[in-house]
Amino acid sequence: MFVVFGRPGAGKSTVSQAAVRLLGDGDGSKVCTGKLSNVDEFLYIYLDLDVCIPQWMKGNFAKGVYPTLAERIEFTSNACDYVTDKINFAQNKNQPDNKALIPIISFSFVNTDMRVEFRKRFPHSEWILVDTSMEVAEERILSREDHFYKGSGDIQNEEEGDSTRKTIESSDTDDNSEWEFNPVDYPHVILDGNDEVATNAKKIVDVIRNQLLNQK
Repeated sequence: MFVVFGRPGAGKSTVSQAAVRLLGDGDGSKVCTGKLSNVDEFLYIYLDLDVCIPQWMKGNFAKGVYPTLAERIEFTSNACDYVTDKINFAQNKNQPDNKALIPIISFSFVNTDMRVEFRKRFPHSEWILVDTSMEVAEERILSREDHFYKGSGDIQNEEEGDSTRKTIESSDTDDNSEWEFNPVDYPHVILDGNDEVATNAKKIVDVIRNQLLNQK
């Protein structure tokens, strides 16, 4: 498993999707066959964990209200279950060929606690950081259209009904007052987020190829 992560606005999804298209015959939205030089055929899937974010949390993000520790742990547990279900489905489909299965995950993993929980469930995952400055990430966020995350701007005062039902509860806690990208304290590959998407996509593919070669 390969986890592409970085602060919101780093370009994780864009780079991941570009890398996935270089792997083989599909975009990873379903189980696809990978074909790289010098390695045996393999299967791959691409999972963007933004799909696991509940609507109320997206509503809070849009207001600049960030999840509490308890909410982050619950989200990470649910996201791990989602990944496990997708992997199990892919492995069942993989029978009886028994090809290597490569899941590619993209998500911000801003907080250390979320990384710790995810790595407990997937201890052999390889992590790839798309590294950008806060200023560059904020510029990219502001240029987005129709995305729930709006950066670290001021909280807006507007009523949103059920979609932000946890806003008041979340904003009263100390452990979600900041949504800063925590330092990474375990081995990981670093990509320069200012490089071209194609450049970083190729680097991700090279990391995957090297692991497959090492498994032969």
